[in-house]
Amino acid sequence: MSKRPKIGLALGGGGARGLAHIGVLKVLEREGVPIDLIVGTSMGAIIGAAYAVTPHAGALEKRASAFFSRDSKERKSLKLLEKLHWEEDSQKSDFIHRLAHIAEKEFLLSLTVFKKSLLSHKEMRRILQVILPDIKVSETRIPYAPIGVDLLSGKKVFLTEGKLICAVRASCAVPGFMAPVPWNGMLVADGAILEPVPVKSAGEMGADIVIGVDVSFCLCHPPLIWDGIDTVNRAVDIMSYHLSRHSTEGADLLIQPSVRQADWTDFLKYKELIREGEKAAEAQIKKIRKLVKKSTRRNRGSGKRFEKRPVGSQKLISLGAYTPPV
Repeated sequence: MSKRPKIGLALGGGGARGLAHIGVLKVLEREGVPIDLIVGTSMGAIIGAAYAVTPHAGALEKRASAFFSRDSKERKSLKLLEKLHWEEDSQKSDFIHRLAHIAEKEFLLSLTVFKKSLLSHKEMRRILQVILPDIKVSETRIPYAPIGVDLLSGKKVFLTEGKLICAVRASCAVPGFMAPVPWNGMLVADGAILEPVPVKSAGEMGADIVIGVDVSFCLCHPPLIWDGIDTVNRAVDIMSYHLSRHSTEGADLLIQPSVRQADWTDFLKYKELIREGEKAAEAQIKKIRKLVKKSTRRNRGSGKRFEKRPVGSQKLISLGAYTPPV
């Protein structure tokens, strides 16, 4: 009798837009979709780690809501990032307000000239400690792997060993904004630099079926470009958009919440972003059920789509799958 194919969840990066992952997880859990492993980059690494430790999407939503709704020390750290985003306001679109906003952005970004990032290792660790326990990556309930990039070699890194908080911190270390993390002779930064949606990595970790969740940016509406920083940001958006499209290739099912117009610093829109994740997953649930049902008839894990890699200390088969209550 053949084994049931492993279902992997690939959670992409996107800053605040990644909060939509929580909504997707709520629907998958409600429908009893078995999740055998989770791979995440950037914000997807944070959400993925929290769920891999405690597979309860409702509890995760409550913790996220509590974090973003209160004025804590950890929350204040994120306000530095939020100041880099400015929405056009007809009441404040005159030259003086534009000039003030440009000055504020350039002051904040100039800080990175004198230090490695806007947020220090200590600040990021303090934020993650609110969400994650002090355990090893291999101790999560659902097998889990955050993805990073070694800034020295330019290669992808599977962060499957060591402390969970340190691994997640490395995976979401956006260059210039969060400091890269020293890791076994490497200097690891945001995994989304190479793989915004880690579909291929999920396959390499042993998934036979990959459900990808893409919360990348949309190029639909050109932004207002007032200064050099806006120009650079737009160029990065364009590169990231096309890289995201490439990284989703190979997914058996792709869920794309309608959050593409949200800025990566829009953390205060957490309720709306989570709800958009729910709506996107609900729209795809019939396809999810059909995919799972079809695939139980034959194991597609022949290694033809993805080359499997050794997982080190994380024994995917022995840990088994977590199947949410129906």
